[in-house]
Amino acid sequence: MSTPFAPDHDPFALSEVEVRAPGAALAARPSTSLRTNGVRVASLLAILSMVATQVQAERPACIPHHDMRTLIRLALPDAVEALVQRCRPALAADAFLPNEGIGLANRYRAEAPVDPAAARQAIQEATGQNLAGFASDDTIRTLARQFVGQQIEDHVPLKDCEKIDSMAEIAGNLRADGMAEAILLALEVAGPGRVKGLAVCPPKGEGAEP
Repeated sequence: MSTPFAPDHDPFALSEVEVRAPGAALAARPSTSLRTNGVRVASLLAILSMVATQVQAERPACIPHHDMRTLIRLALPDAVEALVQRCRPALAADAFLPNEGIGLANRYRAEAPVDPAAARQAIQEATGQNLAGFASDDTIRTLARQFVGQQIEDHVPLKDCEKIDSMAEIAGNLRADGMAEAILLALEVAGPGRVKGLAVCPPKGEGAEP
């Protein structure tokens, strides 16, 4: 069973459509938006095109511990918001996410702000790409947030929403940094074989599992 914290797919994998035409989704937006946000769209297209080429290259086998923590802290509020949107139709009116989810996401965002430079570095480590000069820090963070939302939309089954809602209610008792550490620990315990694309590098001096 897929969960938002232990994916059975590669979260950095691109679909065939994305590989062949990485700007297709953006091209479908209204022309007015494209004209008024030309620089922003050009930056996003540049990143998408660059990442598409990575499909044919070898990405890092693991992500350094501190960079993974940054990625989790960056993604956590947006993941909660995306879960609210994804699961709302499948949950009772008095469930936690529909009523408290947005507030929880805002609290996490306030409790664990992520430095833009650290976010860029972490995304570079995760993708194996040098993002310097391709876009601003804010644009890269926006792209990462959109990616998180799309992953949840595509890979979280509605039948799992009740369990996810219960998990979110428990998570609401934790501060953002505590929740991030819990997710980081879960990724480490799960091991590379169960968290494709999100494997955490072992501490220096420790070899890989035989």
